[in-house]
Amino acid sequence: MKSKTRNLYIDVMKGLLIILVVIGHLPFFEYDSRTLTLIYSFHMHAFLIIGGILSHVDENTKLSTIIVKKFKNILIPYFIFYAITLVFIPTATMDQKIKAIFVVFKGIGDPVNALNLPLWFLTFYFVAMLTFEFIEWLSYRIKTLVFGINQYGENEKYWFVALITLIFVSIIMFFSFRYARYYKMPRLPFNIEIAGFCLGFVFFGKILGKYVPIAFNEFKNYTSYKIIGSILIFIILAIFIYAWYFTSMYNGRIDLNARDYKNAFLMYIDAILAFFIFSVFSYIISMLPIIKNDLAIIGENSIYILAYHVPSVFVLNCFVLPYLPPIIGLTLQKNSIISITILTSFAILFSLILALIHKSISGLLKKARENN
Repeated sequence: MKSKTRNLYIDVMKGLLIILVVIGHLPFFEYDSRTLTLIYSFHMHAFLIIGGILSHVDENTKLSTIIVKKFKNILIPYFIFYAITLVFIPTATMDQKIKAIFVVFKGIGDPVNALNLPLWFLTFYFVAMLTFEFIEWLSYRIKTLVFGINQYGENEKYWFVALITLIFVSIIMFFSFRYARYYKMPRLPFNIEIAGFCLGFVFFGKILGKYVPIAFNEFKNYTSYKIIGSILIFIILAIFIYAWYFTSMYNGRIDLNARDYKNAFLMYIDAILAFFIFSVFSYIISMLPIIKNDLAIIGENSIYILAYHVPSVFVLNCFVLPYLPPIIGLTLQKNSIISITILTSFAILFSLILALIHKSISGLLKKARENN
């Protein structure tokens, strides 16, 4: 299941993030508990930052390529996942399924009628990434009109693109925030107003992806400063952890789907602080010999875990627990490390099995098309 061309470090980070998503959806925590406040302060924001890091739009990218890629990798799976969800939730009535279908095509996270609420993130992510990459594509066109093709160096030309991109992103963020801030304003299809406000995370990830590797490689060249640098990183990390915890507790529980940003400026600062902390932790984990491979597989299949960890609860309750001793069911209802570990592991394993089925069917269909 592991692809040689993938970035192990990014997959490990995504694996850890999606585990937090699953834990955050377990029914053991109060809405504004400390655990959920910390998890929700950055877990979805981090996926946007990673999306920005992995974004590869340049002056040669075609707009049609951007659109087709986003439809193929995000939107089509969204509809497939929801169709399969209707099968895996046998307890839903026909009326509930009809209401859920309306929610599916509107593309919003309706906590009442959505049978698989976490899938709201896919439409949100689709709009955010498509909008950002379109803005960057447009910025390259503007750069060409201003600079021509070879008048300036690549670095100067990119900073002009980044500046134009930031201006567009800031304008959209401002209007999206103003729209979503007033909760009586209706939800827009596909979470447009939420995605618009969160474009800053994608932009931040794009800048990180372009310049952090350069800075890191430069740092590695100065071997005599490694010990001092490590100590400095440890001190900065300790400060970041304290600042993240304090800011999270002060700002309170964030809920992007509910358009509950609290203090929006603090939300951004908090999420970025947490991302840096999480990045260092993921980097350390990615150097461990055994765990890194397991987490990388989970990260590579994070979209399937997002899609199926909620239906896994219905499968567990309807098709597994009735055939097991009652004491097991009682144990899983208690808030404990054991129950959290078992439910999280089952959700991930169930999702990975479905991911394998998805990929097998996709492979067979691809071979059939090639043979024809």
